[in-house]
Amino acid sequence: MAGSNDQGSRNFDATEALKGLEIGARLRAARVDRGMTIGQVADLTGLTKGFISQIERDKTAASVGSLLAICNALNLHISALFEPPSVYLVRHAERAPTQMTGVGVTDFLLSPPASAQFQIIETHIEPGGGSDPQPYRLPADAECVIVLEGSLEMQIEGDTFHLESGDALTFRARDPHVWRNPSVDEVTRVVWVLTRSQGL
Repeated sequence: MAGSNDQGSRNFDATEALKGLEIGARLRAARVDRGMTIGQVADLTGLTKGFISQIERDKTAASVGSLLAICNALNLHISALFEPPSVYLVRHAERAPTQMTGVGVTDFLLSPPASAQFQIIETHIEPGGGSDPQPYRLPADAECVIVLEGSLEMQIEGDTFHLESGDALTFRARDPHVWRNPSVDEVTRVVWVLTRSQGL
């Protein structure tokens, strides 16, 4: 579809990749696992004990140089600090709403923020609300939308699909698409699942 947005208003890339990773907690766990004190790490890195303590409690942001120094002292590869947790729990009461795209839309990220292979988003769409009018594409391999409640109208490369509660639709995320809640009085709840191959 001419004029489609190549990047899309719903960003698959983990723009907040560091958020929620608890880097400080990972450093502390590695230090404790190695039987080292904060003082020993301070001696090896030249950083103050107070600064290291703040980093471990995620009270301050450390520079790349400081992180490298601490990782070297702990014999820890820095990449270990940025890996998504093996188990990631999102409590319903603790979900933070955001808006990634559109009008009358509230999004809740359900997958780890740093995940590069998949993304899961629950979206609440007010009556008449939806994505931006301009069709968009996403830098992902596949996209699936599951309607939990209400109805959803999807347009993919000019084809229109009407989905009701319980329906699921899978398509190529790179195909231009738009969506909206056609209802005049009912909120629609959907879950989006996006996947892509590693390294794309």
